[in-house]
Amino acid sequence: MSNFSLATFFPLAELTMAQRGVEALKVILTGFAVVFAVLFFLILIIKIYSNIVVKLQDVAYNKKKKKIKDDEVLIKKPSKPVSSPEPVTQDGIPEEVVAVISAAVASMYDSPQRARIKSIKRSASGRSAWANAGVADNTRPF
Repeated sequence: MSNFSLATFFPLAELTMAQRGVEALKVILTGFAVVFAVLFFLILIIKIYSNIVVKLQDVAYNKKKKKIKDDEVLIKKPSKPVSSPEPVTQDGIPEEVVAVISAAVASMYDSPQRARIKSIKRSASGRSAWANAGVADNTRPF
């Protein structure tokens, strides 16, 4: 056992400075090659995955578009517009307010035959609807 040397465990121990530099350069270049190969491989996987997702989205979009087109064919348009009687308003309510209230009610329902406005009049309360809501909210029991 007297023949023990560091070269057995550390082969770079007996190399010259130039040889150590060359070995270090080999390790660095090998590391760069491995890193760039793995990055290229990951880019390839992501491209393939994105192509698959785009094709699946196109298929789903085409199915949805076809369904919408089929639904449009099934929807029958009325031959003449449905007219509802004019709501009776109290004096002093502008026509614009009546139009806004009618539009709000019509937007709540699918067809105009479901809801009809029979009359529009001012509320008898001295408070606004917002004030009444505030009072109700603040005086509600726990």
